[in-house]
Amino acid sequence: MKIQAILAGAFVLLAATAAQADPHIGQTAFSLMDSNTSQDVFKPDTPKVVLHAELVELPDGTKVAADWIAEKTDVVPANYKVDSAEIVATSAINEATFSMTKPNAGWPVGDYRVDLSIDGKSAISVKFKIAE
Repeated sequence: MKIQAILAGAFVLLAATAAQADPHIGQTAFSLMDSNTSQDVFKPDTPKVVLHAELVELPDGTKVAADWIAEKTDVVPANYKVDSAEIVATSAINEATFSMTKPNAGWPVGDYRVDLSIDGKSAISVKFKIAE
């Protein structure tokens, strides 16, 4: 009985380790263009919003895409795809940086998100706001 419990415990430990080793997006953070300070609320005149995303165990050639979505503003319909970008991961890259520059008329006040995907499969959504 003790051997079964030990084997079951070892299996759980191995499964947890394997799950952590699966390719995924780790920590994410928004910042201003030239800042290392994380924030998730920006002003309408912010020149550029930058998203940093940790890449964990992504094999060479993995495609990581970022779709910038305006969830709720007074300017565009709900969940409007504003822009998208894609990178191809290599073993030398452990962070992806995606950015979006201010529209000519400024950022519309509202709720936004960036949907990140790995090889076309949804990975994580990260939210930010534009507020006065």
